[in-house]
Amino acid sequence: MSHLKLATLALLLAGSTALPAGAQNSGLPGAVRDAQSRAEVRERSEDRDDRRGDRQSRGDEPGGRHGVVSDGRRDDRRDWREDRRDDRQDRRYDRRDDRRDWRADRREDRREWRDDRRDWRDDRREWRQDRRDDRYYDRRDYYARHNDGRWNGYYWQPQYRYRAPVRYVYPRGYAPYQWRVGHRLPRHYYDRHYYVDYRAYRLPPPPYGYHWVRVDRDVVLVALATGLIRDVLYGLYY
Repeated sequence: MSHLKLATLALLLAGSTALPAGAQNSGLPGAVRDAQSRAEVRERSEDRDDRRGDRQSRGDEPGGRHGVVSDGRRDDRRDWREDRRDDRQDRRYDRRDDRRDWRADRREDRREWRDDRRDWRDDRREWRQDRRDDRYYDRRDYYARHNDGRWNGYYWQPQYRYRAPVRYVYPRGYAPYQWRVGHRLPRHYYDRHYYVDYRAYRLPPPPYGYHWVRVDRDVVLVALATGLIRDVLYGLYY
């Protein structure tokens, strides 16, 4: 009896699949409709499971074969962001280093400019000092004798002669000689006791390093270091 029922149910189900949906739902008994509904629910559930499996296999949901690729993309994006941060940090460090180098170069340039300015000032001071020294030595070395009526060239006028204070004695080993400008007077001729006070006779002031000395009745302007005769006045004494 049970086999007969199963065969009848199978024929009914086979006939229901060939009819439209409305006819299936309207002309079948309630038990058949319930069985058919349960079968449709089971098929829809299987279809959902199949679609879910397909999505997982394509990587649309976590855990599928392509889910690893999705995680790789996230890792790549993180790496790209980290690299970008590193690049920005490197650029910041480079800019800071460049600014530090520029500031250091600027400080060095300022130091060099200050050193150059100090050197220039020192050179200017030295130049001024040299110029003062030159002027000083030029003034000290300056000598000029103008005819004032008491002498004529190298010869003293007879009416203006002076009486010799002491008798002149030539240095040992020397005889009378008329010395001229440009000659070199021997050292013994201008020892200290031969010096002449130029102020007493109103003679031209001697330049630095020179002195008026007496040679018999004449006076000679001689360089004390070399003995070079710079000027001569003949016949100052009688």
